[in-house]
Amino acid sequence: MMGTKVDETLSRSPKIKRPNFPVATKRHLAEQTFEPGASVSLVARRNDINTNLLFRWRRQYLQGIFGTPHPEHAAAVANPETGAPVLLPVSIVTETSEVAPNSHETNSPPENVCEIEFDRARVRIAGDVSPAILRLLIRELTR
Repeated sequence: MMGTKVDETLSRSPKIKRPNFPVATKRHLAEQTFEPGASVSLVARRNDINTNLLFRWRRQYLQGIFGTPHPEHAAAVANPETGAPVLLPVSIVTETSEVAPNSHETNSPPENVCEIEFDRARVRIAGDVSPAILRLLIRELTR
């Protein structure tokens, strides 16, 4: 078209340089997200980084890219590839007010049973459960 002027400055955008974070920084921020009560979103905001980037660093941390992860952090997730948390089987039962007189329970406590009472719930865990899983469960239920 005649008389039309194209502004060439809009078509040439300057190259945006992305920050290159040191491995120690990535490791430190990823480890912060595993602390009790920590939120990935809040850690990311406090450090002016994108939340998705911090989730990627968490996955890389668990894969050992930033060095060997702490055992308690690695135990907090079942699959380091997806970051999916370990889930325990749960069954909901009604609470009875008293135990039947001829029940199978004896005076000795059952082996490998952990019972935690909260304001609104009681959780009973039977079997071998790692301390890391118990910490995770307690942290999530006290929120």
